[in-house]
Amino acid sequence: MLIYKGAEADINKKHYLGFEVIEKKRNKKKYRIKEIDEKIRKQRTKQEANMLVKTKKIIKTPLVFDVDLQKTSITMEYIKGQKAKDLFLKEKKLNLIQEIGKEIKKLHNKNIIHGDLTTSNIIIKQNNIYFIDFGLSFNSNKTEDKAVDLLNFKKMLKSTHFNQFTKLWELFKKGYNDKQVFEKLNEIEKRARYA
Repeated sequence: MLIYKGAEADINKKHYLGFEVIEKKRNKKKYRIKEIDEKIRKQRTKQEANMLVKTKKIIKTPLVFDVDLQKTSITMEYIKGQKAKDLFLKEKKLNLIQEIGKEIKKLHNKNIIHGDLTTSNIIIKQNNIYFIDFGLSFNSNKTEDKAVDLLNFKKMLKSTHFNQFTKLWELFKKGYNDKQVFEKLNEIEKRARYA
């Protein structure tokens, strides 16, 4: 059953070995040369699957059941919970953002950049925080990359959760708690203003 159709991939809910799972299948891009498109989709599928396995040791992420490079698909655990986005829009459990900050800090401490931090890619299940969609993730020990990851998250909070933005951002900063990264984030924001 199709539950999400994106530009990059379709997300289907199905059953696999008796488990409720999600299959993320990367879509063909007709504007790309066939061989190049195939290579890109296989590479991104492999990269995301590797990141999901790697991050599982650090934070809560879906368990990977199967990776099919020919179909460019990943079959993973279905996390039955609520998106942080929906909770925050209803002004529920806003304090969870502090815990989300701590979890993102754990990733960054291991030099993993999520690349698409949004409250739609964070699922809350029985007060546990799960991160999904590692399609844009990569490894980096650069403070700038960590700051950009947070800057994108901040921009998303400001646009999606504008009524609660100030409270959410302050609580998030308390949870993440890294002066050096926030200084770099401020520097990047200043550069953007003068560009």
